[in-house]
Amino acid sequence: MSGLVDRPRGYDLETLHEMGSPDEGAAGAVVALRPLIEAARPRTAATHVTALSADGAYSASIPLTDAMALGEVHADPADRESILRLRVPGGMTLCWNVKDLGLLRVTAGPEPDSLPEILTH
Repeated sequence: MSGLVDRPRGYDLETLHEMGSPDEGAAGAVVALRPLIEAARPRTAATHVTALSADGAYSASIPLTDAMALGEVHADPADRESILRLRVPGGMTLCWNVKDLGLLRVTAGPEPDSLPEILTH
């Protein structure tokens, strides 16, 4: 977690597993995004969380209130393609779901989203 926060920090897979609950049908864990954001202590100006894929090719800027209310990090060590995934069940768009999550950045205002040329949902 970086950006407009007082306590930037990262989480390793083991820590996420300890914080989370079992992920149904997977070997991993699900961690609500709210405690991760709260632990970073967003500054007053913060309005969005931008989720970036590990390779930096994909990004989704999510209103902070939606990210905290709906966001989940799925940590699955058995999934070789995407160890971390951000899911926002019930979110405004499926584009908020980010495979191979690499970074969460808290911002004042939205950052540009990267969308595929052809939306499949």
